[in-house]
Amino acid sequence: MERWRTWGYVAWGLCYWAGQPPLHWPVAGWLSALIFGVLVIFGPAWTRREGWLAWLVASAVWLALPHGIRLAYWPLTAGWIALSLYLAIYFPISIVMARALATTIRLPLPLCCAVAWTACEALRAYVATGCAGCMLVHSQTPLPAFLQIASHFGGYGVGCMMTLSMAWIVSFVKSLRTAESPTWWERWCRDVTAIIVLLWLSTSILELRQRDTYLSGLQPIKPIGRFLLIQGNMPTVFAATPELLEQGWMEYARTTQHAVATVPEPGSIDVVLWPESIFGGIGPYMMWDRGSTVPSELGLERHQLERVFSNLTDVHLNKSGRLRSMFEGAGKPPKLLMGTDVIAIAGGRMDRYNAALWINNDSSSSTDFYAKHHLVMFGEYIPIMSWFPDIMKSIGLGTLSQGNTPKSWRLDNGRWISPSICFEDMVPHAMHDHIEKLTTAGRAPDVLVNLSNDG
Repeated sequence: MERWRTWGYVAWGLCYWAGQPPLHWPVAGWLSALIFGVLVIFGPAWTRREGWLAWLVASAVWLALPHGIRLAYWPLTAGWIALSLYLAIYFPISIVMARALATTIRLPLPLCCAVAWTACEALRAYVATGCAGCMLVHSQTPLPAFLQIASHFGGYGVGCMMTLSMAWIVSFVKSLRTAESPTWWERWCRDVTAIIVLLWLSTSILELRQRDTYLSGLQPIKPIGRFLLIQGNMPTVFAATPELLEQGWMEYARTTQHAVATVPEPGSIDVVLWPESIFGGIGPYMMWDRGSTVPSELGLERHQLERVFSNLTDVHLNKSGRLRSMFEGAGKPPKLLMGTDVIAIAGGRMDRYNAALWINNDSSSSTDFYAKHHLVMFGEYIPIMSWFPDIMKSIGLGTLSQGNTPKSWRLDNGRWISPSICFEDMVPHAMHDHIEKLTTAGRAPDVLVNLSNDG
């Protein structure tokens, strides 16, 4: 029994990992849900040894999935390990919860598996700022037929139905191996579960076909805009030197120049987009209310801050003007949506944001910015450690401020575009909240764009 249990957990880990990028095998996601059902339904009484085994296997899976976190800067290796070990906790919790529901409330085993798995996915999406990446639903993105229920219940609904379906199969096989006849309650639950699964699959296929029919009736579809996406191959390194940062900016400028020279009708481009953090280079964008109080952490006198602010403003105008000049003779220059750092000083307080900078296509280069709302734990802030900025600074990590306002901007064609930054698109409830607020304000986005530089 011990050997069976060990290999069962290892098999779950391999299948769950294979269902996520880079392999991204949808069948592996289904197999992981099947094995989860086996571990719950056929598993013996819960022991401490089994708990450690489940957590260690899940830890190995999570260490393999988000390992790119560690590549940017050496202190983030500790963050990568801590985040992975934390996320691994939810797997043994889901098994304990499923077995507890079966023994205490006497719920049907397939329903126990589905409720426990979905509850733990929702918990990790909300607790400790949330991390909803690499959910079970993400293993199915190559197969849109299985994703239609997400329009009603989100990704949690897909994971719930996958777990329910596979646990039903396991429960049915178990009933064939049992000499005892099932009770009317067990038969009823089994039949209802089968009907729910069949309805899910049939309605998903029907909705997918209806969508395809609807889209074919709209042909030719009028584009909502033309967007020039510039994505280079500059490694994300927190300890980059000014020379490396300037080199990266110049490389993106050359790539943009090449794109403008080669794309058809460059004058009809609505927006040029650069990824997270690139546009700032060695000169972040600064906003200042010119108040009398200078933030103490700057270590500057007011006349020195005046000079810094003037220099950074000139740098910003020079950079945006250089990009605009690439479109001379091609028509009206596009708007710019640039990933950069923003330093905002108001009322004697300084905030530093990871931001998306919106630059209008006029001679004034008037700007607005979206400040990243959902910061990455152990990447952009460290719990408790972020309360001690001096310690953070000593290991080369600054303390970022958290934005609180979603933004969308109007294109010349009347469409609206709204940004998110990097990790934020892995937190679905946060993005849903942004869209609801923008819709209420009459600025519902037609285009959602994520600025990321996961290199």
